[in-house]
Amino acid sequence: MKESALLPMLLDTGVFLIVAALVVPWLRKIGVPSILGYLLVGICLGPFGLGNFSAEYPFLSHFALENTEHVQLLAEFGIILLLFVIGLELSPHRLWQMKSLVFGLGTMQVLLTASVVGGVAYAWGNSPAASTLLGLSLALSSTAIIVQWLQEQRLFSTVAGRSSFAVLLLQDLAVIPILFLLTIFSSDPEQAVGFSLLNAFGKMLLTVAVIYLVGQRVLRPLFVFANRHGGVEVFMALTLLVIVATATAAGLAGFSMALGAFLAGLLLADTEYRHEINAIIMPFKGLLLGIFFISFGMSINLENILINPFWIAVSVLGLMSIKAFIMYGCARLWKVPHAAALEGAILLSQAGEFGLLVVGSAVSASILDEKVGQFMLIVVAFTMMLTTILAPFARKLAYILEEKNCEEDVNTQKIINEASELQNHIILIGYGRMGKLISELLAREGVATVAFDNNAQRVNDAQKNGCRIFFGDACKQKILSAANPEKARAAIVTLDSPEATVQVVKKMRKNYPDLPLFVRADDVSEARKLQAEYEVIAMPEHLAISMQLAERVLKGCGLGFDQAHKVTEAFAKELEDMPIKSVKEK
Repeated sequence: MKESALLPMLLDTGVFLIVAALVVPWLRKIGVPSILGYLLVGICLGPFGLGNFSAEYPFLSHFALENTEHVQLLAEFGIILLLFVIGLELSPHRLWQMKSLVFGLGTMQVLLTASVVGGVAYAWGNSPAASTLLGLSLALSSTAIIVQWLQEQRLFSTVAGRSSFAVLLLQDLAVIPILFLLTIFSSDPEQAVGFSLLNAFGKMLLTVAVIYLVGQRVLRPLFVFANRHGGVEVFMALTLLVIVATATAAGLAGFSMALGAFLAGLLLADTEYRHEINAIIMPFKGLLLGIFFISFGMSINLENILINPFWIAVSVLGLMSIKAFIMYGCARLWKVPHAAALEGAILLSQAGEFGLLVVGSAVSASILDEKVGQFMLIVVAFTMMLTTILAPFARKLAYILEEKNCEEDVNTQKIINEASELQNHIILIGYGRMGKLISELLAREGVATVAFDNNAQRVNDAQKNGCRIFFGDACKQKILSAANPEKARAAIVTLDSPEATVQVVKKMRKNYPDLPLFVRADDVSEARKLQAEYEVIAMPEHLAISMQLAERVLKGCGLGFDQAHKVTEAFAKELEDMPIKSVKEK
């Protein structure tokens, strides 16, 4: 490649790396998800943004992203990696565990939403093929945004988190038939629809069968060999080879290359190498997916927003309202509690990255009119942007409704009935590994405990073993008061989340100021902060085990028992007396 041809590509790559390394982290700091950060950057720096002014101000051309060809290839590879990772996470075991929510609630949500949205699109003059693709693609939500939110807020164990994730799993599976339909609608219009359908379906079955059979016989031995005799670079090369090979096979068969990558992910989902492969691919996927969103941001013409502000606003609100209403109704049919159903409906009300992909592909294949495609790209982008505002609102709204939810009364009354006679008992909030061990130790000493946890599976397992434990959020006053804290000897808080810990401690200290509180803290600084602000006894979770391990190491190095104990005890005391600058800085 000539230097003159390479230089513009290097400049565009430099701009992208500046965005990934500096701009996107700053946007995340102010609460904008990285995906939306890339999308906004694409809009602002693209040919319809900063590129509009580069002719008048030539120096801006160094910062503008005007040549879409430079990023399109990497963007397509980002989608291939995204589909591979989705297939990798869709293990049959996980799907079977959540089969009712995935195949029941998820299927109903997708079909109903696609029917309503597709019907609206057809009523506005779109062709049956375009309406079908719009309905199906816009029925899907943003897996990347919602999963990131659920992870950051630790909501996977909540009812809303589990039901939302189950629907997202089904939506990921729905990508296969959508890509299949896109292939059929993109075929020669002179061929009969029935013949095209049968031909495409037959080729797809043959392709899937070949990939599956070859993968079953070849993949595991290859990865075993690479793991034993190769280094990290060999393992990475083999992973990329599998993705490229399956994507190429699907492409040669006339299907989307992303479909082949999806199948490769499914083949590796139940192998022992799934987590290692995921760790290798994730950085590549994140960067290349960022390019994908930048490329779509570059294709959005800002003038269309100024020309149609009213209809864009109506379409954004209309689409999100339709999706939220249908999701809420389906969740209630599946007996999801009111507050959780409402939170899930708000979380999944946006259109997602596959909406961008399918709309863009439909425009390229002349299935969808370019003006309509531009309009829908803007609508999808705005729904994704609004999610950053609506997700925290949904969490707060669900929390308020849960406080007032009458469906809790049965559980609360059960707690009252079993805890009302207790005296000098211990209230244990959080029944994870630490909480379980504390409960067992107290039980051996004959100390009565009443425990709470918001993980239903964990509660059910403990109740089967005869533990006095209840499902409930201890941040709620109803749950706390039902545990009879006025007669309790003390309360222990062993929650994983520092934010939830502070909420519980603040509420308990306010309502029960004389109740002794023992709290698990993340580190020494957090422990000292809790002790200073709320007058609790806080223990850093890592301190005790670290000191015990260090003491045993010192003994193994030849130090006497008493001397080793004195050394570790003195070091622990130094940590406790250390100034808490980090707390003030926070």
